[in-house]
Amino acid sequence: MRTAKIFLIVCGVVGVVALGTLSFLSVKNSTPSLRYDPATAPAPPPLLEETPPVFEPVKLPPLPLPVSMASPPDTQPPVESDIIETIGAEGIAAFQKGNFTGAREAYTRVLKIEPNNIPALVNLGATEFRLGHYEEAQRLLNRSLQIKADNPLAWCNLGILYLEQNDPMRALAAMAQAVIYAPNDAVARNYLGVAAGRNHWFDAAEMELRRAIELNPNYAEAHFNLAVFCLERQPPAKELARRHYQKALDLGATSDPLIDKALQD
Repeated sequence: MRTAKIFLIVCGVVGVVALGTLSFLSVKNSTPSLRYDPATAPAPPPLLEETPPVFEPVKLPPLPLPVSMASPPDTQPPVESDIIETIGAEGIAAFQKGNFTGAREAYTRVLKIEPNNIPALVNLGATEFRLGHYEEAQRLLNRSLQIKADNPLAWCNLGILYLEQNDPMRALAAMAQAVIYAPNDAVARNYLGVAAGRNHWFDAAEMELRRAIELNPNYAEAHFNLAVFCLERQPPAKELARRHYQKALDLGATSDPLIDKALQD
C-alpha cells in the first residue's frame, strides 16, 4: 500500500498543571491514513512531511509551581505570578502567530526567572520542535520530566518526538507512561494506540483506540485511526472500517482518497 498522509493532533492531557490547547502534525506512514488527536505534529523522512511539526503550547498556570526537590538550597522563591503569566502569554501569542523565534525568547525569559517552570519547559520544547530542533526539544521535555515525572502531556509530546524520529518503540514506552498518569484520557489512549500500530501490534492498537472511543464517543481521530487499523487486518475488516471511517467523517474528519479506495476495492 502506498505512503499515506497521517495527521496527528496533540492536545493537553488531563492531569497536568492547567494544561490545555491543540496542535497538529502531519506524518507519512506505510498504512492508509492515520489521524492523531491534539498540540499538533509531522516526522523525518521517510515518515514525516516536509513541513515541520506543530506542538501547540500549553497555558502557563499561576504560581506556585512545582519545583525540583534537587534545587539548590539558595534557590530564590518564585516571582509574582502575574509576571510569569504575562511573559508566558507573550510566548503563546507568538507561537499562535507562527513567530516561533519570539515564542522561544519569551519562554526562555520565563526559565531565566524560574528554571523549574514546567509549563515553560514543555512549551519551549514544543517551540523548539516547531523550529526543527528535535534534540533540544527532547532535552527540554526530559528536563521537565526529571522535575515532575507524573506529567502526561510531557510524556505524550516526548512520544510524538520519538515518532517523528522513527523510533516507535520509544514512542510506545513514552505513550504508555502518559496513559499510566492519565488512564481515562482519550487522547493519551489514542496516541498509545497509534504507537502500538507503528510497532505493528495491531490488536493492541485497536484495543487502545476502542478505549479512546469509549472515553470520548465523538473523538473523530480515534474513529479514523481505528478504521485504518481495521484495514490492516488480514483479511481486512472492511465493514468495521467503513463504519468508523464514516463516523469520523460525520464528526468533521477530512476524507482520504486511500481509505476511500481501500473500502471500494
